Amino acid sequence: MIECLYALGGINYKNGVITTCPRQANQLVFANETILPSEIYNHKNFKNLRSMLYKNQWPSGCDTCEDMERDNLKSMRQDFMLKDNWFYKRGEKETANDNLISLYNDVTHEVDFRGLRHVELRFSSACNFACLHCSKVYSSGWSKKLQNYEPDEEVVMNDIRQLMGTEHRHGPNDKSEMRLTTEQALEIVEDLNENFPNVEFIDFAGGELLYQKQFFPTLRKLAEHPNAKNMLISFHTNFNADFNVDELSTVLESFKESCIIISVDAGQKIYSYFRHGGTWETLKKNISDFKKINDFTHIDISCTTSIYQILEIEDVFKSFYELDCFMDASIVQTPRYINPSIVMFEFEKETLKDFEKTYDFIMKNIGSVKYDFKKWFDYIAGYVKNTKLKYAQYNRFLVYRKKSDDIWEQNFNDYFQNYQIEDNELVRVK
Repeated sequence: MIECLYALGGINYKNGVITTCPRQANQLVFANETILPSEIYNHKNFKNLRSMLYKNQWPSGCDTCEDMERDNLKSMRQDFMLKDNWFYKRGEKETANDNLISLYNDVTHEVDFRGLRHVELRFSSACNFACLHCSKVYSSGWSKKLQNYEPDEEVVMNDIRQLMGTEHRHGPNDKSEMRLTTEQALEIVEDLNENFPNVEFIDFAGGELLYQKQFFPTLRKLAEHPNAKNMLISFHTNFNADFNVDELSTVLESFKESCIIISVDAGQKIYSYFRHGGTWETLKKNISDFKKINDFTHIDISCTTSIYQILEIEDVFKSFYELDCFMDASIVQTPRYINPSIVMFEFEKETLKDFEKTYDFIMKNIGSVKYDFKKWFDYIAGYVKNTKLKYAQYNRFLVYRKKSDDIWEQNFNDYFQNYQIEDNELVRVK
């Protein structure tokens, strides 16, 4: 059996579809069919996915975890492991009557409602940013950028999916969108409150939650869940929207734990370029203001790592250190033309030197344990060194960089210091 917490105990609301986890790419349930967790959890498509995993077969939508593990890297599935009939998280055991394996029927592939552990909610694509690793599916900022844009022949020939509007889509007829109203979100939470007593982890993703009106009412309704005092609330945010830090701190007090994952995703030098719509100064101020009034919420600053981050990797870690928070990281595996490993085609020696300098900075200033910086640096560097893609992906990156700069009305050379663009080619200058 390929063990996966999310397949047995997860529900994930995406752009008009519901799956098991953020990585699962298959459209298991459509929101126009149902949004209720009680009708989704043991839906036939959820059961079919569990059946395949039980038979040690990777479902097609699990390919990102499969790819990571094939390259001997830790996948998202392996964040939570099911061993000896126990579900482990932070070294804690469940009660014997409610352990996840015992609630799973390996004949019908249904799971008792007590098995639901993790729910991730997305309300809409409303966002004040248009980040270069995102798409119009997850960002209204992207939709605005592409509103009057028609892909030219070069974009089409190179299949620059973000600019064609096909990234995160399942074909030309896939028009699904995230559109959960406040009333629908409350209906989902009421169903969780009534039917799923062991929910422990609620994640929120976007769009940008602090830019959306559904977020705070949903949190207040979740506070009524019978397991709220044992619940972890986490959410992803750019922390660069206009929001009230006091209100946010107050609404999080109802839960056992709360965690904010701030998608920083760039160092100070390229922040406004890569995360178009925000400023480093606003980010830094909001983090400082929140930490002054809240000492119980864990804050992670996150690096979603594409080739752009690798080009200024030392600045990423120096800038993160300045924010004085714990960190984590993830890899932009798709679209492949901004996958971080493609930098190795033309700049392997330079990248390895940058890695060495970044590692030296971490060990000199932060150490091997504090803030998990070394752990996540090793994760990023290990991925880049061990992942092999086709050279065509590097050429596609050059096209994407050129076209996105034109649409975003910004200039790569104004932000990057180690590399510059000369005659539409990437060159090392420092």
